[in-house]
Amino acid sequence: VDIDWEFPNAADRANCTTLMQELRDELPASRWIIAMAIPADPRSWGVGFDVPALAPILDFINVMTYDLYGAW
Repeated sequence: VDIDWEFPNAADRANCTTLMQELRDELPASRWIIAMAIPADPRSWGVGFDVPALAPILDFINVMTYDLYGAW
């Protein structure tokens, strides 16, 4: 299961973590992989995603890097 919660706001931060925990509780790790897509910009993580709380719940965190660009 790969969740892509687009544009969560500060009020959704706890809801996002709660949803992921409820999914993990219902979908056993022995049979299900749970992943979540998050933006690449870490400044946006604190707004809608509690990455330290999500990390132990999820099997994978997919970082959406397609909006990154530069002269490197």
